[in-house]
Amino acid sequence: MLGYIDENQHIIIHKRQCDIAKRLKANDGNQILAANWDTHGKLSFPATLHIVGFDRVGVLHQITGILSQQLNINIHSIHIETSDGLFTAEINLGVHDVRDIQAICHDLKKIEEIEEVNRY
Repeated sequence: MLGYIDENQHIIIHKRQCDIAKRLKANDGNQILAANWDTHGKLSFPATLHIVGFDRVGVLHQITGILSQQLNINIHSIHIETSDGLFTAEINLGVHDVRDIQAICHDLKKIEEIEEVNRY
């Protein structure tokens, strides 16, 4: 990202690779400044995880503990069903980026009873 200071002293942000930014760099280099757009951790995006595992007392508590306490992920909804000693869970949550999902899947797979974690 780069900023261009216009004639009214406003800063206009452009992607460095856009045609306007290229033209501005070539013609008005002294009015260009470096810009960073830092939204990581401030915006969240919806994601849905599908989890399958062996049912036992406390496994849901362990899952939600990892999500909310260790990873600081906001849980929007949880739907769980059990049958014949197995559970399936669908968890809707807010994540900041794909690294969050990778960390979540990695940490949830450490729970002994969990057999499968997938993103929908």
